Amino acid sequence: MELTVSVFSVNTGNTISKGFRVMKLELKTTAKKLEVYYDRECAMCCSFIEWLESQDRAMELVCMPYQSDEAKVKFPELAVYHPEKEIVVRVDGIDVYTGAEGWVWCLWSCAKYRDVAKLMNNRLMLRVAKKVCYLISKNRLKVSKLFFGKKARQIADEINKTKVDKTDYDNNSCKL
Repeated sequence: MELTVSVFSVNTGNTISKGFRVMKLELKTTAKKLEVYYDRECAMCCSFIEWLESQDRAMELVCMPYQSDEAKVKFPELAVYHPEKEIVVRVDGIDVYTGAEGWVWCLWSCAKYRDVAKLMNNRLMLRVAKKVCYLISKNRLKVSKLFFGKKARQIADEINKTKVDKTDYDNNSCKL
């Protein structure tokens, strides 16, 4: 399975990269603000956002449903990124990430989970980023045992073995 991503530049409105094989995401330590646009109809999204907002911050965080009037005013181009299909995050009002990269950026915004975001930052782990975010928000202690002191292959294998009712994080109300 090849993972493709879209990374866009709001400044130019042009696609920087689209449909390439992801090897590593550039998680910027200089980033100051993360905007997260999520589906308010998706239980997994809402649960994750609630958890995300309760975490100690490594950077400013602004979360809002993509369906809101506020989102349409704050980010008029949002519809171009299909937030009804995937989570959309914007870093410092410039770079926009969707899907797996968006989930990893959410973890990066948490002071306590930056190491997990770094670990997720490879082709193998990006494939399970959504499930990892769900597991972290629902079962912090199990995830701590899972991540610390293991290699990416071991972690991905254990995540894939973890029994999670897919409807818990994928109820078809959004395509995240």
